[in-house]
Amino acid sequence: MAELARRTKIAEFSTLANKTTTVNTYVDVGAWDTFQFLTKHLRLTATTNNLLVQILASLDGGTTYDITAEAEFAVNVGTPVSKTISVFYTNLKVQVKPAVADVHGTLATKIAGAGF
Repeated sequence: MAELARRTKIAEFSTLANKTTTVNTYVDVGAWDTFQFLTKHLRLTATTNNLLVQILASLDGGTTYDITAEAEFAVNVGTPVSKTISVFYTNLKVQVKPAVADVHGTLATKIAGAGF
């Protein structure tokens, strides 16, 4: 019954906190509970310096993120990237790293989900 109650949200629009890289490996930008959404949209913007991003997915409520929902892709300054994920996942996690070692940047992420 608790799982059914999670499905009551019809739509959501939000943002993940901006993340500035400080290391050259992937770091978490944030995780998103997507259990109730059939379609998930993400708009990613590099506000300073070019970045590489990947989106991981979970089927166990966010305990593990062992699925790659979107393999590594570039997000360049001045060219926002939109991704749509229609596969069911309980949670998504965005990770970021610099496109060039030691040239750190900031990623802004907007998220929107629809349960219909």
